[in-house]
Amino acid sequence: MNDRLGSRSGAGPDERDRYVGIEDADEHVDSWGIMDIEALRERGDERIRSVADALDLPDSVCETGYAIFHQVYTNETQQGRSCEVVAAAVLYLACKRENVPASPKAIATEGGLEKKLLFRRSKWVQSELGVQIQSFNPSAYVEEYCEALGLPDDTCELAQNIVTVTTDRGLASGKSPRGFAAAAVYYAATVHREECTQGDVHEIADVSKITIRNRYQEQAEAVGDLLTESDELAAD
Repeated sequence: MNDRLGSRSGAGPDERDRYVGIEDADEHVDSWGIMDIEALRERGDERIRSVADALDLPDSVCETGYAIFHQVYTNETQQGRSCEVVAAAVLYLACKRENVPASPKAIATEGGLEKKLLFRRSKWVQSELGVQIQSFNPSAYVEEYCEALGLPDDTCELAQNIVTVTTDRGLASGKSPRGFAAAAVYYAATVHREECTQGDVHEIADVSKITIRNRYQEQAEAVGDLLTESDELAAD
């Protein structure tokens, strides 16, 4: 399959998508020709709404998603790209823009596509927009993870402070906000001696144990000396 891709000289990334295996390709490509763009946009809007409703996302995310979808999905860009797949990618980016924590795995699952295809289409959408949509704030994930893990309020507060202080010190730059938040939650749980393992956080956050361990070690080196005898950390 890779030989087929390599033999098509000059084909861009989205052109090559048409020839990759089913696990990578849009599973429901609308047409090799031009379809009615308004009908396709309506289908895309319906998919955005249905996935958002399934994940209990706010209306603001849907409204942002509609606007982005209509901007990037045109007669010129629709060929070879499933409107449903683009809609899922747009919803993921709308969550980022609205600073609403949402798991890319959950969006991909509800949208009926592989996570790697979600990320690839998201990159394409951003290239069409001509801007990079900023990552989520790691703090947005802390409460979600703590609640899912059943951790007490004081542990959640410590995790938030860890995120705040380490972000102020530049540690979050270029890091996955999900992984950064997951590490802070694990760090806080460890400090408070909660029964919470890296595996527990991994299952909730959909972040690898290696990432959690690496971010945790970085955070501990940065703020470990600031923890008081009462195991608290005061954010500036």
